[in-house]
Amino acid sequence: MIELLDRQQSLTINQWKIFAAVILSIMLDFFDFLLIGFVLAFFVRDWHLTYGQSAVILFSSGVAAVPGAIFFGWLGDKIGRRKVFMITVLMFSFASGAMALTPDRGWVYLTVMRFIVGVGVVGVAAVDMPLLQEFVPAAKRGWISGLSIALVPGGGLLAATFAAYLGAVIGWRGLFALGLHDCWSPGRAEPDRRGRTGALDGHAANAGDPQPRPRSW
Repeated sequence: MIELLDRQQSLTINQWKIFAAVILSIMLDFFDFLLIGFVLAFFVRDWHLTYGQSAVILFSSGVAAVPGAIFFGWLGDKIGRRKVFMITVLMFSFASGAMALTPDRGWVYLTVMRFIVGVGVVGVAAVDMPLLQEFVPAAKRGWISGLSIALVPGGGLLAATFAAYLGAVIGWRGLFALGLHDCWSPGRAEPDRRGRTGALDGHAANAGDPQPRPRSW
């Protein structure tokens, strides 16, 4: 199977689907990660937040990124990256949605939820890219990985757009509730359950190679 990926020069339909799903996943993940930077403006004055309190809220997810990336990267090697992907998506999605329940002037509660969001988002990132590289040809991994990372700002653009045009309609609680979008489809970027075999469907047959036996991962 690895040899077939090394020889492959073009992407199959399933590989294009995986690529598109990973891009969507990264954009939506960083939507949740960056949303706080735009939502904070809605209540920073009403809550009389100090510069220190605002900094703690904003910085909490960044601090969480370090242990989150290390732990979930290690866990993905132990129990499988697909399982870790599902766990982390649900983790930061529920935490984002829970911020809609933040009590007035509850900056400590918001900080804790933001910490959980940070752990989950970088946990997804820690397994997303290895998953993508496992399912695409060796000759295409560089530009595919680069393009995926290059679209990370798309999440921030979505957050800014929603805050600008929906903030006045649904309020800051409604914006946080949008973070639950991942819970509706936690497997949106989940690769074919047949592993590399599913990603290569049609390619091996065209190359004259026998279809390998599906392998779980």
